[in-house]
Formats: sequence, structure tokens, C-alpha cells
Amino acid sequence: MKRGRQIGQVVRFLRDEEALVTLEWVALAAAVIILAIGTIIVIQGQVNTAASTVGSAIVSTVQSNS
Repeated sequence: MKRGRQIGQVVRFLRDEEALVTLEWVALAAAVIILAIGTIIVIQGQVNTAASTVGSAIVSTVQSNS
């Protein structure tokens, strides 16, 4: 009996308009998070290279001014 009641609650939740809006927002948030992680993975190497280049330039400038 308890399982049937839980299924009924899930079905009512999914039929409710507010529940659908909630699910849409959850799906949208998940998509944004996945895209952000994908973007970070793709550009991580380039960002590390650029940061290293800038850091080296700063160090050499400071050393040449000393």
C-alpha cells in the first residue's frame, strides 16, 4: 500500500503545473552547470598557459627593474 501511495504522489506532482515549472528550472540549471563545466575543461589549458606567460613577464620585468 505504501508504494502505491508514493507513486500516486509522484503522479500528482508531475501533473501539477508548478511541479512542471520546477522540473524545467532544474533541467535548465543542470544544463547551465554542464555547459560551464564543459567550458572550463575546454579552456583550462589555454588559461593556464596564458597565466604562466603573464606571470613570467611580470617576474622578468620586476627582475630587470631591480
